[in-house]
Amino acid sequence: MKIICPICQESLNKEAKRYVCKQGHSFDIAKEGYVNLAMQKTSHSGDSDQAVIARHLFLNRHYYHFLRQSLNDYVLAYHVHKLLDLACGEGYYTSYLKATEKIGIDLSKKALKLAAKNDPQSTYVLASIFHAPIADESQDMILTCFAPIADKEIGRMLKKGGYFLLVQPGPKHLIELKEAIYEKPYRNEEKAPIIDNLKLIDKKIISDFVEMPNDDLQNLFMMTPYFFKTSSLDKAKLANIEKLAITLEFAISLFQKG
Repeated sequence: MKIICPICQESLNKEAKRYVCKQGHSFDIAKEGYVNLAMQKTSHSGDSDQAVIARHLFLNRHYYHFLRQSLNDYVLAYHVHKLLDLACGEGYYTSYLKATEKIGIDLSKKALKLAAKNDPQSTYVLASIFHAPIADESQDMILTCFAPIADKEIGRMLKKGGYFLLVQPGPKHLIELKEAIYEKPYRNEEKAPIIDNLKLIDKKIISDFVEMPNDDLQNLFMMTPYFFKTSSLDKAKLANIEKLAITLEFAISLFQKG
């Protein structure tokens, strides 16, 4: 395990109920199973509890299972031993991927409680992905799924020859949901990141078309950034939809560190 002390950057060793470094800095493991290593002051504390619960309920319906299967294909194809999931949420993807050692980092305590409870085989850490307590050049693969890209940290933590796996919404992702709510729905723009010393080696778009009842539609909408940017009047339109067939589309990009 390559978790480091956020105070002195020495390696942390896991004991029965805590992590400790050779300098004596100690961090208790929460009863739910995650460890809090968030030392940097930040105004952001992860997703709201409301969004976490909505996402947890939606993901457990497994509409996105085909996505995590595709991600696991990459993990298996590149024989990943050490994997880091940045902004892991409740561990829906982390828990499924077949790497030997897995670490998930997030700033939401609510999400990490769910992650650690449901996936004790992985290590879950409360910390900022932009100040990750992970050793330099220690990870075979880093995953970022629907989250900001911590480019400098990714470049630091990846081994030479390691892989960065990025998931972003595809152009038509949720287009039918947008059409049902907004007067002028728009397709997602592809944003190709440029990260020093990382080269794009593979890219693909995967999709599915599924019908969802209203409860799942509500949870899906609540877990997206659109929810907090939408007026009450537009949100109300969703309540009148009994069910809706929706496009689920994801752009998966694989980069390798030179």
